[in-house]
Amino acid sequence: MKIIKPAKLSPGDTIGIVASSLPVLPSFKENYERGKKVISDLGFKIKEGKTIGQTRWWAAGTPKEVADDINAIFADKNIKAIMAQTGGYSAISVLEHLDYPIIAKNPKPFIGMSDMTAYHLAIFSKVGMVGFHMDDVTFGLGHPWGEGKEYLGQFDEDIFVKFLTKVEPAGVINPLTEWEDWKKGSATGYLLGGNLHLLTNLIGTEYFPPKQAFAGAVLFWEEVGEPLHNIARFLTHLKYAGVLDKLSGMLIGKITYIKPPREKEIVEPTSKEVVLDIVRDYKFPIMANLDFGHFTVNIPMPIGVKVSFDTTKKELNFLESAVI
Repeated sequence: MKIIKPAKLSPGDTIGIVASSLPVLPSFKENYERGKKVISDLGFKIKEGKTIGQTRWWAAGTPKEVADDINAIFADKNIKAIMAQTGGYSAISVLEHLDYPIIAKNPKPFIGMSDMTAYHLAIFSKVGMVGFHMDDVTFGLGHPWGEGKEYLGQFDEDIFVKFLTKVEPAGVINPLTEWEDWKKGSATGYLLGGNLHLLTNLIGTEYFPPKQAFAGAVLFWEEVGEPLHNIARFLTHLKYAGVLDKLSGMLIGKITYIKPPREKEIVEPTSKEVVLDIVRDYKFPIMANLDFGHFTVNIPMPIGVKVSFDTTKKELNFLESAVI
């Protein structure tokens, strides 16, 4: 499929911020303001969408109101990128209200992770536009890194600029933590993925990429707050949907806050054992514990951008830029 890359950002450009899922709750406010300051300090202007300050249940408006805000920012020629204030739970309900022709005519980086997976995949499926799976405003750029970990905030800022303002490939990204070789080998392909359970939620809908889009792709995923048996279900769902048959490789980010089973007598496997059991009939390599996911700095994983990786070298190489 044809991949559409948005134009790069330049200092002085305006970034629109939307509450695309959760509203800016009082407990988020300090982080949110800190994230806005980082954006400003990097040399960008900010325009807040109408959803900022709104609250309805676990969202910042009705699905139509949230979509209207996103559509308006895409249509606004003076705004060069859109950034989610954070993730949440409601993105899937917004997808039917997005104006995909408007988005296709006005490609720009749409930035965020977690619940943003639904937006990234829907827009990629409908339009072919690169989706920027990377840190958001509140729990990404606005994260209060503790004493001795200030370098993580600097990494976040540096990589934000690198992926959004440079037309040269980002190249090799060095690990911040210990990456793991779960299945040896090397692979090349364009990135497709996001949060695992949100990814599988879209299977069978018009917002999930067609099976052929996964041919030779590198599937990346992360997960938070799920029991291991659900992770096994999600991966098996991808298997039954024919996705795993197509892949050239798999990259796994952080799997955090695994819930224990209700039945205390169950002896659980490790995450690695679960994954390797499900993919035992596939030859593609797997590298795990990469620096993306929840409660971590996120290496950008732009959907539709070609990468290569080598499990022996613990190396991830971005072969092309995400912007033009």
